[in-house]
Amino acid sequence: MAGASSIEWTEATWNPVAGCLMVSPGCTNCYAMRMAGRLEAMGMPKYLGTTRSSGGRFAWTGQVVVDDDALSIPEQWRKPKRIFVNSMSDLFQEAVPIEFIGKVWRAMETANWHTYQILTKRPERMRAILSDGTSRCCHMSGSAHPWRMATASIESISCARRRRPCASYPSSRWSAASARSIFRASLGPSWAASQDCAADP
Repeated sequence: MAGASSIEWTEATWNPVAGCLMVSPGCTNCYAMRMAGRLEAMGMPKYLGTTRSSGGRFAWTGQVVVDDDALSIPEQWRKPKRIFVNSMSDLFQEAVPIEFIGKVWRAMETANWHTYQILTKRPERMRAILSDGTSRCCHMSGSAHPWRMATASIESISCARRRRPCASYPSSRWSAASARSIFRASLGPSWAASQDCAADP
């Protein structure tokens, strides 16, 4: 899935990775998990095996598919866009090879007229990979525009606080906390400001 998006804070979605694994109670309400289940039921090859039926709902199986063919999509969009990277997955989950994350980074560098928005529930792995001084697989020269955001969507407050984004992540243009749903009022702009980051409206 790639193309125009109705998500208020982005303009397009780009999914070089399909499939995920639940890491917190909030993942039970993941819209991408439900959508992947429907796409799998429709026979879309990229999503086959990524979900299973559980209690009348779809659940991630942990199977991850990396899609090399999707890497060229941003370059095909000549007009600058804000692009939500992996709206149907998490780029920094453990099952995604570091080498493929590097390919995604190089695709962003190639199509550097876009702004890329990357949300993750694995900020620890993101930081480890991007801070690794021995590897330049995810190096950004500065001409591309990655926004890296740790999401606390539909989470308990304790989960959200553990996953707070750090403005010190290497090469960050800026960081943002996505504190949606019923915890908006509890976390909100004041909590985000205390963490040196920006809350979504």
